[in-house]
Amino acid sequence: MTDAQADGEAAGSSAQDCASSGAGRVLDNSLLEAIPASVAQIDANGCIVAANRQWLTLANEEGGLLAGAVPGADYLAIFSKAGVIDSVAKASAADGLAAILSGHKRTVSFVYSCLVGGAQRWSRVHLSAVDLAGRPGVLAMHFDVTHDVLVERELFELAYFDRLTGLPNRQLFLDRLGSSLALAKRHNTRCAVIYFDVDNFKATNDLLGREAGDELLRLVSGRITSILRQADSAGHLGSDEFAIIVSDLTTDSDAAVVARKLMAELEKPLSVAGQEVIVTISMGISTCPDDTDTAETLLHQAETATLRAKEAGRNCYQYYAATMNQGVMERLRLEADLRLALARDEFELFYQPKVSCSNGEIVGAEALLRWRHPGRGLVAPGEFVPMLEESGLIKSVGRWVLRDACKQAKRWIDRGLGRPTVAVNISANQFEDNELADSVRAALADSELPADRLELELTESVLMRNVERVIATLSELRQLGVRFSVDDFGTGYSSLSYLKRFPIDAIKVDRSFVQDITANPDDASITRAVITMAHNLKLKVIAEGVETEGQLSLLISNHCDQIQGYFFSRPVEAGEMENILADRCRIPSLPLQPEKRVRTILLVDDEENIISSLRRLLRRDGYQILTANGGAEALELLARHEVDVIVSDQRMPNMTGVEFLRRVKTIHPQTVRMVLSGYTELQSITDAINEGAIYKFLTKPWEDDLLRANIEEAFRYKELADENRRLNSEIQVANKELAQSNAKLLGTLAEKDKRIERDETTLYVAQEILQCVPFPVLGFDDDGVVVFANLAADQVLGGGGPLLGAELGDTLPAELLNLVQGGDGGTLTWHSGATVWQVQYRLLGGLSGASGRLLILFPLAREAS
Repeated sequence: MTDAQADGEAAGSSAQDCASSGAGRVLDNSLLEAIPASVAQIDANGCIVAANRQWLTLANEEGGLLAGAVPGADYLAIFSKAGVIDSVAKASAADGLAAILSGHKRTVSFVYSCLVGGAQRWSRVHLSAVDLAGRPGVLAMHFDVTHDVLVERELFELAYFDRLTGLPNRQLFLDRLGSSLALAKRHNTRCAVIYFDVDNFKATNDLLGREAGDELLRLVSGRITSILRQADSAGHLGSDEFAIIVSDLTTDSDAAVVARKLMAELEKPLSVAGQEVIVTISMGISTCPDDTDTAETLLHQAETATLRAKEAGRNCYQYYAATMNQGVMERLRLEADLRLALARDEFELFYQPKVSCSNGEIVGAEALLRWRHPGRGLVAPGEFVPMLEESGLIKSVGRWVLRDACKQAKRWIDRGLGRPTVAVNISANQFEDNELADSVRAALADSELPADRLELELTESVLMRNVERVIATLSELRQLGVRFSVDDFGTGYSSLSYLKRFPIDAIKVDRSFVQDITANPDDASITRAVITMAHNLKLKVIAEGVETEGQLSLLISNHCDQIQGYFFSRPVEAGEMENILADRCRIPSLPLQPEKRVRTILLVDDEENIISSLRRLLRRDGYQILTANGGAEALELLARHEVDVIVSDQRMPNMTGVEFLRRVKTIHPQTVRMVLSGYTELQSITDAINEGAIYKFLTKPWEDDLLRANIEEAFRYKELADENRRLNSEIQVANKELAQSNAKLLGTLAEKDKRIERDETTLYVAQEILQCVPFPVLGFDDDGVVVFANLAADQVLGGGGPLLGAELGDTLPAELLNLVQGGDGGTLTWHSGATVWQVQYRLLGGLSGASGRLLILFPLAREAS
């Protein structure tokens, strides 16, 4: 027999039972209607014997919740066919009805779901025992709770799931982690937590915008879930922080497999806001039961390991170790102390002088933040400045630095210690503060420091974070008169096409280039290129970290403007800086090139007897002779002395002669370089000669006269090259001056042309105005030739004909001619026909450089005829 046949027979038998049941034993109908639900009465056979209007409405709806559940129908048969998709609910209905009718239970209540028209709905069923004239019965009430279920679900998702990514939030994640730990303990297995966040997410969020940042997090969460096993679980714990529960591990190292898989998945580019983004993450791993067996602690340990991964350079994972806790606790204590440091006046400003390379005098100082901790003493900036950045305290501390540095600089000026500038570093967080310009303005107003005495130092990364906004902010501050410099230039990622748009006054060459400038050709080339580029952009160059005289000499020879470093002074407290300014401290003797130089030769050989022999041989020629036993010592000498010719051995320890001279060619290209050796390594020497690193190769043992002649020739070659460079420099200067003169002349001519054009326009306007005057106006030059006559003059004095160019003697009547020949001017009354005229005669040139005379006739009256 099929299931359908069985259902049919059961339904048929139920219908027969219901037909034979006593339908008259029912509750009062008004009672059923008073119940605010869909209510039906069921008799001892399970048949519906009565129902209220709400129930009958559902019973008469085709495809409804209770379609067909009219009086006389089998309740359970209707219930099982009403689209109920919950098998447990079907069993609850049958078991509950039987238990009530048998007297074992008084009430049964449950919720079931069903499909109505393709949509899922939920109802609550409440079955209660009723006594019908001594026979058992059931009162069935159905409530539609779809809305309540959906609201409950939404509240659950809001409480336990992250709306942005759809992943469990911290609360649900910890709950699942607790269950995983309990399961691992029961089955004697291992599990791990992998905690991670997106590297540099804040910078990406600021660069692309918040919406793009949210999109990035959604894409990352999708990548996370794609690599998880069915037994694993992930959560979004806040901002860019995620965590994964890895269950059923055989060994702790199995968690690293998941970590590497996730890193590889995220290395694939993500498309965010129309741009391809590569995501890297820093991960921390903690394991159970080795590290701990509680959920909160295990997650915290994974977070701690993540901090170690960041310190290790990011884009990696670190396992938790107990020793990490000590470091984390120390960081937390330090951060707590740091939050109180500003209120307790524990911050101080030290100052490091900046010195001019042209005269050795102090021109300014950089303000450097220090923290004098009550227990630890002076804390190094590297220990607390990054923490200031992470915690956001840098903004309030930065405002304090601005105010204090400006006040200190104003005190130095007021005490007659010159007008040094004070430089203050501005961090990325400070620059993003919309109140930066107001903070600078307030610091200048409060201290009364001239704005041009304040210099703000910004790194390349700050400049390039939001170029248009940076330009706007710098321009606003520039209007105040504030100066700007780019700190650590060459270590960031600035674009020269943008750099020229910034109102920058100076760039600071990073100490990493200066440190090895005397020995490393690359550092020397970079520094020289930076100085040349900066000067072409009309920017000053400040070299940081100058510690030796050789570094200073090389920087001066490459035209660096200012230096800063331990060679002159370490950073000092404000009082000591004031003493340095008061004592007018300076570099006593700058290694500048003298007016007349002595020919200088550098001998490099690791054999002392060779050096001594060469010194004796060359002393008679009057050279200044410098000697070195190796390449490193020779490079230091070259940094401190102006050398013309270098004679080097080839075979020397640590650095061969060819390698040494290759470096010299880059760092000191104007020297003449020669090799003197008894060993001929043909290929390397040939290559060096072809590269221009070696001028000439000489062999040992040498012939004295020939060696002296070769060295003399090298000096003449050097002097000729120097003279050519000098002449070329003079020609360039002359060409530049000529170009400036030509530009100035062209400007003068252009201005003169404009003036002539303007004068001509003025003249034309004046002539037009005089033509409109309704009485005669006559102008003539010193020779008595008419140069201007308006229409009225032509009518009165010329009889209607043009007067321009006519002689006065042929034009004016005798009375008027006598007036104009009479001297410096005057007036008379002239009768002409029936009109009486007042005639005024004026000399021109009183208010301008013009010459000539003017005759003006005013009509007074007409005589009676």
